[in-house]
Amino acid sequence: MEAPVIDRAMCERIFGVRRRRALQLMHSFGGWQSGQAYLVDRLALLRQLEPFQNGAELVMEQRRRQRLHETLEETRRHRAAARVILPVARDTSLRTMGDLPSGVHLQVGSLKVEFGQAEDLLAKLFELTQAAAQDFDGFRRMVAG
Repeated sequence: MEAPVIDRAMCERIFGVRRRRALQLMHSFGGWQSGQAYLVDRLALLRQLEPFQNGAELVMEQRRRQRLHETLEETRRHRAAARVILPVARDTSLRTMGDLPSGVHLQVGSLKVEFGQAEDLLAKLFELTQAAAQDFDGFRRMVAG
């Protein structure tokens, strides 16, 4: 950047803040009003920001923002997954190993699942786990032979 001064709009972009906070920051960094614009000397701003560059507060803030970003991403993924509706039989608690969903073939050392879409696969795997939970001895016999 070659301009000798920074205006409010540039300050908003640099610090990622809105109008009011940008003006507050510019005032704290020794800004002044020139006509309708509020300005701050670019080099003076850089000199005032240098001590913060490697400070503990900056590192803590960067870590906080990273954790926040990760939490938001995880929340977005969970919300997207929660919106998926699986085509599962109404009462899967009655399913047994002898009553597996169509397209699910369990043999010693092998599980084959036929499905059309991702939701169909998840539904069949869910029903398989419900059947295994209801009849674990039968599940163990089918898997072990």
